[in-house]
Order: sequence, then C-alpha cells, then structure tokens
Amino acid sequence: MPERGAIVLTSGGLDSLLAMKILERERIRVTGLHLVTWFNLPKYKMFNEIPEYEIKYGIKIYNIDVSEDYTSILLNPKYGYGSSVNPCIDCKILFFSKAKELMGRFKADFVATGEVVGQRPMTQNLNSIKLIEKKSNLSGYVVRPLCAKLLDPTVPEIKGWINREHLYDISGRGRKRQMELAVEYGIDNYPSPAGGCILTEKNFAPRFYDLIKNIKNPSVIDFLTLRYGRHFRLPDGAKLIVGKNKAENDFLGRLPWGNLQFELIDVPGPLCLIDWKGYPGSLRLAVTACIRYSDYKDVEQLNYVKVKIKKKDNNDRIIKLKPLKGIDLKSYMIV
Repeated sequence: MPERGAIVLTSGGLDSLLAMKILERERIRVTGLHLVTWFNLPKYKMFNEIPEYEIKYGIKIYNIDVSEDYTSILLNPKYGYGSSVNPCIDCKILFFSKAKELMGRFKADFVATGEVVGQRPMTQNLNSIKLIEKKSNLSGYVVRPLCAKLLDPTVPEIKGWINREHLYDISGRGRKRQMELAVEYGIDNYPSPAGGCILTEKNFAPRFYDLIKNIKNPSVIDFLTLRYGRHFRLPDGAKLIVGKNKAENDFLGRLPWGNLQFELIDVPGPLCLIDWKGYPGSLRLAVTACIRYSDYKDVEQLNYVKVKIKKKDNNDRIIKLKPLKGIDLKSYMIV
C-alpha cells in the first residue's frame, strides 16, 4: 500500500497534537498546518516551519498567514457571528478550504483536526461539521481522530488507510481523556487550553464596531491595532491608541498606523499613536491621555509637558504642550 499523507489543522494545543500522534500510529505521514491571522500573529514567516514542534515531537508544522482572507469574511460573514463578532463557521470554512488547496503541495490524501464533538457550540456540532466539510469541498475527507466513532465513517476509514477501531469517541468540553492520552503518547508540557478566540470576547466587539463605523475599508493593520493598548475616539473623529506596557509600546512603535507617534520626555509613560486630523484640541486631549497613564503625579497641577513627536516622515521634534484640566477620559474611551 502506498504511503498516505494528511494535513492536520493545528492550533499547537493538545487536541491537535494528539490527532497527529494518533495518525502517525496508523502510519500516516503527517504535516501540521497552523493558520494565522492578524489576531494570532505568526512567529515565523509564511510557509516557514515552526521548529520547536519538530524538535520536541518530530512533527513538521507550517505557519500559513490568511489575514487578508480572514479580514474579508470578518466584515461579511455568510453564516453570521456567534456570541460576539466571531464568524466561526465562515472561519472554519476558510481554514478547511486552505487545507484543501494545499493538499497537493504537501502530498496529502485527506485533512484531519483535533476537534471534539460538542467542545465548541457553534462549529463542533453535527450539522455544522457537515456544512463546513461540504462548503470546503472536503465531504468525507476530514478525519477527527478524537471523536471519529461518534461520526460517520470517512473515506480514509472506509478505504482502510486508517483503522476506525484505533480512533476515539470523546465528546464535550472535558479534558480528562485527552490528558490520559497525552501520557500514553508521551506528550508533556503541552499548552493549557486557550480561553477562546479574541473575537468572542465581549470587550472586543465595541472596538470592532467603532472601527467599521469610522473606516470605510479597514485594513489588516487597522484590525491588528484592536488587540493592543487603550483606544479612544476623540471629538473630531481622530483615533488614539495608548500603549499599556513596555511590550505594547515596543510593538506599537513598529506598527505602520496613524500619522503621529508621541511619548513624554521627562517621565516614563506610554507610547501613543494617533490618526491626527490637524485639530490642535485633539492633540492636547491625546497628550492629556498620555499623561494620565504615565508616572506623572498631580497631573492637574502641571503647567506644561515636553512631548517627543514622530511623524511618518521620521521628522522627530520636541514640543511643549499644556495638558487639559478636568477632562473625563472615560467619555472618549472605546471599551
């Protein structure tokens, strides 16, 4: 029998690692596919391997950046949003379709995942599973080793590429059986279960809706900014982003967004980005926000502060600005 291969969609978590190990036991050549978007940035460039997985588990996993495609479905999800602004069904169809597209590149005969029936309410129920496979042209060619016995036999099982009796019948949100299997397959120090996609978080939705209300054709970079800092919409419509810590400051400083970056000179504080429209009052308000989240004490007593401003043309300058008094910044904050 010729060697069979599978693409396994993986998050890098335990379930997908188990799926790969189960398939390897069936003498299937496994290639991991880690699809990433603007809210889950790749550590390595497109089509580069993620070396730690091959070193630790002997499995090749590749990052594939689908940010542009994901942004499109996020704005117009055919199957709607979940509990917040999460287009889960459209997302799964995109990911499975990308795997289908890459089967030839990786010499794969089918696709597999670490999904478990009932683990995620929107996409891991029987109706959604069938819909997603159909829309991605993979009906019968998606193997879910952890819950396969709860589903109809797939083509790889029917053709004898995989022994169905060696697969499992796990369901629900519990982790006990997966943890037991991890011991059996020698998988340790695996990541803790993720808290879920950032798009399901209630606090993310206001930022999303503010963006699409104020920007006609938001870019990947516009969406990327939603992950970081404190966000403010100023009276003239300008958007202000205030970094929360050094790591965010460093990241925001490299981000090609807005037309001004600024930070305080005399005390530690946040890096701020603003899509400034030229209105002086907005710049003063933005600097006031920067001061409020800095190490300055007695902010209301300050007469002026020195601010280093960097424009897109890299023409840095230092100016003095008088902060506004008695301002309620919460009225401008996007949750």
